[in-house]
Amino acid sequence: MHIPDGWVDPFFLILTWVVTIIIILISIRKMKEIDETRLTYMAVLAGTIFAAQMLNFPIFGGTSGHLLGGALAASIVGSWGGCLVISAVLIIQAFLFADGGIIALGANIFNMAIVGVVVAYLILRIFMLNSSPKNRYRYYGGVFLGSFLSVIVASVFAAIEIGIPIINNVSQVNFLESFFIILFYHILIGVGEGIITVLIVSYFNTIQMNIFLEIDNPSFSSPFPRRR
Repeated sequence: MHIPDGWVDPFFLILTWVVTIIIILISIRKMKEIDETRLTYMAVLAGTIFAAQMLNFPIFGGTSGHLLGGALAASIVGSWGGCLVISAVLIIQAFLFADGGIIALGANIFNMAIVGVVVAYLILRIFMLNSSPKNRYRYYGGVFLGSFLSVIVASVFAAIEIGIPIINNVSQVNFLESFFIILFYHILIGVGEGIITVLIVSYFNTIQMNIFLEIDNPSFSSPFPRRR
């Protein structure tokens, strides 16, 4: 899903940079009072997701597909923390491994660290509304669907940015052709990501439940009692 340089129209590239910078600054401000436990898990998540995202493969032209990790980050450290975790991963990948363009980094962060994380987080919140704290099936259903849809929606944004002639005067690909190829591969990736995320989250469930979900929303934390 990493977009290389030269594939996004300059106007929309600037627009994604502006939105990305604003969201990152807000995320940093929201996370200033983070406790040491969550800070530790953010660091561990960044390393884990970084390793997972390095396992990518070409999809169309210069784009690539890989696990996203946004739902995993959102499930454990919330939307703001998840945004920072994925953003840090993408920045390191772009500068050290040329995975995605430097100039296109604003678009890549917007798609994966903002759109991907927010979609996953909102789906999980919807699933947990008015839910019993012990309703594990509903919770894990939200984790799976959030993981799946976060990948799909982020890939759709990427396909639109690189392919729609109406908004992309520098488009190098046919929109419909690139859209369906990208969507097909990311449906497969989304299923795999959903399964992997559920397995990882269920493991964390057995060891430290009080790290989960939005930091500044106590009513939406610790959906299950800690297992003893």
